[in-house]
Amino acid sequence: MNFRSQNKMSRESGFSLLEVLIALSILVVLSFAIYQATTETYRLRDVLSNEGDFYNEIRLSMNILQRDISLLYSPTVSGPPKPSPQPVMDPREMQNILASDLGQTTTFWGAVTDKTGIRPAHFIGTDSKLSFISVSNTRVYKDSPESEFAKVVYELKPDAYAVVPSTSVLTKSTSSNAFEVDEHKDRQFVQYPLLHGIKKLKYRYYHKEKDAWSTSWDSDREDYKNIYPDIIEIKIEVLGPSRLSFDGLFQFRPEVPLDGLDPST
Repeated sequence: MNFRSQNKMSRESGFSLLEVLIALSILVVLSFAIYQATTETYRLRDVLSNEGDFYNEIRLSMNILQRDISLLYSPTVSGPPKPSPQPVMDPREMQNILASDLGQTTTFWGAVTDKTGIRPAHFIGTDSKLSFISVSNTRVYKDSPESEFAKVVYELKPDAYAVVPSTSVLTKSTSSNAFEVDEHKDRQFVQYPLLHGIKKLKYRYYHKEKDAWSTSWDSDREDYKNIYPDIIEIKIEVLGPSRLSFDGLFQFRPEVPLDGLDPST
């Protein structure tokens, strides 16, 4: 093989500068496309994660509220049936009872209704706050000084960790020391933040017999004496990160006959 043939073969086996530039251009385009796809994947992952956290927080907080409301407690349900006919009480004796501490209404308990000393649970609801007794506490430890009953308060408070400015947080305050009437002696109250980013919140209460809704309820008031709402409605508007928003309405129904049991059933 002569020199001219070897030189021709070496030229044919290599790449020209133009071919190298084209290959590099294609590699740059592919690399940029892969980078863009990877970046978009991470962005979508963050968006879906934020949306999931946002809606899960709403769902979980409403589930907690629903559980507490469904287990509203009143001694008139669980107490033993009264004998018939009812024993006659001396009016002076009842007057003395009502004049004592037993006759005073507290945030969570009403005044006694007879000489047995049983207090009806006291439900108070406004357009932005609930307080009641619920059978929703779980005693984890066998010898812990707590019961299945709990004082429960739901209310709005300023949100110190708000992602969205000028929003509030829905908090749940609860104490398993449910039968402590003197609230100043109750040191078991614990407060939990449930739902952040609340722009608006409003409760309404349905009275079945009146077929009417109201924005307040007090079971110690004469027209609502020792009775509880048939339906509790909550309308909320929640704002989240990345312009997320939720505007919804929930209705919760107590599951037990809080105004007493029918002895014929």
